[in-house]
Amino acid sequence: MKSMTSHDTLSVPRDFICPITREIMQNPVLLVEDGHSYEFDAIERWLTDNNTSPMTNKTLNDRRFVNNFNLKSAIEEYCAQKNTILSSNQFLTFNIRYSRMPNTWKNKPTLNICVSLLGSSNTGKTTLARYLQYGLQSKFVHLNSTVTVAADLSFFYLDQLYEDKYVVIIQLSDIPGMERYESCCDNHFRHCHGALIVTDSTDIDTLERAELYWYKQLQLKGQDHVEYMLVCNKSDLFQRHCDDDYRRIFLERAENFASLHQISIHYVSALKGDNISSMFKQLILRILQNELLLDQIKENSSLNGRSSIKLKRMRRVPATQVSLQSPSSSSTTQDECDRDSFRRRCC
Repeated sequence: MKSMTSHDTLSVPRDFICPITREIMQNPVLLVEDGHSYEFDAIERWLTDNNTSPMTNKTLNDRRFVNNFNLKSAIEEYCAQKNTILSSNQFLTFNIRYSRMPNTWKNKPTLNICVSLLGSSNTGKTTLARYLQYGLQSKFVHLNSTVTVAADLSFFYLDQLYEDKYVVIIQLSDIPGMERYESCCDNHFRHCHGALIVTDSTDIDTLERAELYWYKQLQLKGQDHVEYMLVCNKSDLFQRHCDDDYRRIFLERAENFASLHQISIHYVSALKGDNISSMFKQLILRILQNELLLDQIKENSSLNGRSSIKLKRMRRVPATQVSLQSPSSSSTTQDECDRDSFRRRCC
């Protein structure tokens, strides 16, 4: 175990540190006469060369020591909690990656999170998805955007393991926004764990549509504990091209909608990338912190893992081994043919 720095020592309970090694004890023992605990190996070496207490420097009349099991249990519990906190803090630094996962993660369990982009046509959902894919380079591809007529799927992963063992994979579904394609959306309402309800902040009709249709459909068809956010896109155009009266009305309507349904609001620019990554990371964290959703995601992951194991164990029978007759039946038939041939020769 590493030595404690001055910063670490301040955060560790004093009784957990061996007075000799200045490290957290792994196998603490209690020196009977002076009443202090030490690391077993350290006090054993000390008593080989000394006849005094390491703490009081007084001569020892009784050199016996006994295991301090209560202290050991307390130290183990503290270390487990410390590791959990460190792991959680490390995970919070995650980034969203749109590339191939490391080969070292291939056999690790996965958490598959489904996120849907909901909203009317021309609100910038596809541009938002492309920013998550390409980052600032997305400005070179946004001009080729076309109307979404079916759900476009993108897959991402987080570059930090969740709970030090799970690979988090995100399926992002860009849902068609035109009314004639709305029948395609039902499956994505039902199975998503998170949703971004996207509006065009320069078009107040998209905000009304978000409240009257997209939000209601998500409540009606979505899972009970789905996490969602209201995304007001095109904030750059909103500030530059909309007059004061329009901005005031839009902001009031958006805030009333959010307050009524207790939805967080994020003002973003998918084209410029403003607030996109932070907003998406917040949604992922909310999903992972939702215990009911997380239990469901872990259960699905476990079921998928067992299914894949069963598939690996299945063996396909080569076509050359397939026969309409069993081996015993084939052997019997051959014996009968041999007997008939023998009878004909005898006659």
